[in-house]
Amino acid sequence: MAIYTTLFAGCPVFNPSNGRGMRSRLIFGSVKNKAMIRVTLVLVLCGALLVAAGCGSSAASQPSAGGSNPPATAATVSIFPASESLRTGGQRQFSGWDSSVGQYDVTWSLQEGAAAGTITVDGLYTAPPTPGNFHLIATSSHNSKLSATAPLTILNVGFVPISPMAARSGHTATLLLDGRVLVAGGTTDAAPPSAELFIPESNSFAPTRGGMVYARSGHCASLLPDGRVLITGGGDPNANLFKTAELFDPVTQSFTTTGNLNQERTRASATLLLNGKVLIAGGQDSGGTLLSSSELYDPSTGTFTLTGNMQIPRAKHTATLLSNGKVLLVGSISETGSAELFDPASGLFSTTGSLIQSRARHTATLLPNGKVLVLGGTQTMMPVGGGAPAGPVSLDGAEVYDPAKGVFHNGGRLVIARDSHTATLLTNGIVLVTGGYVHGFDGDAQPEWRTIVAAELFDPATSVSIAAASLETDRAEHKATMLNNGQVLITAGVKGFQELCCSPKPHIASIASAELYK
Repeated sequence: MAIYTTLFAGCPVFNPSNGRGMRSRLIFGSVKNKAMIRVTLVLVLCGALLVAAGCGSSAASQPSAGGSNPPATAATVSIFPASESLRTGGQRQFSGWDSSVGQYDVTWSLQEGAAAGTITVDGLYTAPPTPGNFHLIATSSHNSKLSATAPLTILNVGFVPISPMAARSGHTATLLLDGRVLVAGGTTDAAPPSAELFIPESNSFAPTRGGMVYARSGHCASLLPDGRVLITGGGDPNANLFKTAELFDPVTQSFTTTGNLNQERTRASATLLLNGKVLIAGGQDSGGTLLSSSELYDPSTGTFTLTGNMQIPRAKHTATLLSNGKVLLVGSISETGSAELFDPASGLFSTTGSLIQSRARHTATLLPNGKVLVLGGTQTMMPVGGGAPAGPVSLDGAEVYDPAKGVFHNGGRLVIARDSHTATLLTNGIVLVTGGYVHGFDGDAQPEWRTIVAAELFDPATSVSIAAASLETDRAEHKATMLNNGQVLITAGVKGFQELCCSPKPHIASIASAELYK
């Protein structure tokens, strides 16, 4: 990891929230050095000259005019992540920061010894085969009296990595009638494997026999009653949007064209209605304009027909089929408290109760009692104390929509505020929440975000959420698919971070991996 050393302004500071170094706001010059080096710094502090030998190390200093030295900052060791929950046999990379020398330089040990698993000299931890509560210890390599401890919770149920898949983001994952999962699009390749099949019996992926007609991402996919999959809209790697649609036949594993949309669109929603038709609603056009139009696909004719317009334009919203056959649409790509209902009988949209808290990039999950659980998302906020522009902040709030009353009410809180995550109803009625982004501000009120590994289990009956075993890989914008065997398949997505203070350009990449919750 690169070490940033600031000259004439201060020392790099370890940020325990994300495990990376962050720099002082007052920077006159800096040196990026991949080696863990010490430098001599000259700092001007309150008109007095302070000479420090080694950033953060014990240093001789000139007394102030009053004859006394400024108070010294206590040296500490920090561990990232500060705690962790994993499935038995799971792995996590830890880092340890020693502020006394300004380096990632610690020795690792496990308080409970071999019963707690193993840890390499580089901080790669492997959980034991039996569950329990354990403790990881990081000790300064320069001062054995300095150490920190991270609690470890090892569980029987959690995530396990499975065979590799193509790197994808903006893809779809559709459970087929035979239990396989069609993973389509989200790649930059026009040739196969633009789509692949997950095979539960072997926990592996295989390319479909034929590739998609159009390589696309940001599209929609819907399982039709006859077992075929309808794929609509989206765009190609050159940002060209499609009116085209295609059908996947799971028997022949081939894609064929069907009727075109009336409006090119990406980031729309697609909902299979009780009458067998598919509602395509909203999205964005090639200019990025939000759309209020919607259309219905009729599998018997292979054509799209315009239907009523939504009350407001929406994209990246949620669309949930209710038990009464209506569709609840919530949110948009920019936060809004607005929600509305589509009635297939009339083909029209009407407003319903508003969210308590406006949000974007949330999830909406239909519960067994017919209500809809809305979790997380983002809202634009000012940083604490002001002094900088507003930015997106991840939310931890939960709300529940009651179709009988047409209103939302408070539904508790998540353990971790997040957005662009997944929320999957398990067979026991608990909702599994995985990954996502954490958006917020750094200590200098600059926007920052990162992808996370954290997962949790939300109980709608009690409105209480508890930590679950973490993902093996941090990811957001991934897909979660409930399998027929009760396991949950997590596919692809993106991982990365952005800190405007130190990394003005976002570090982000598509993920070529999958994991199973079991």
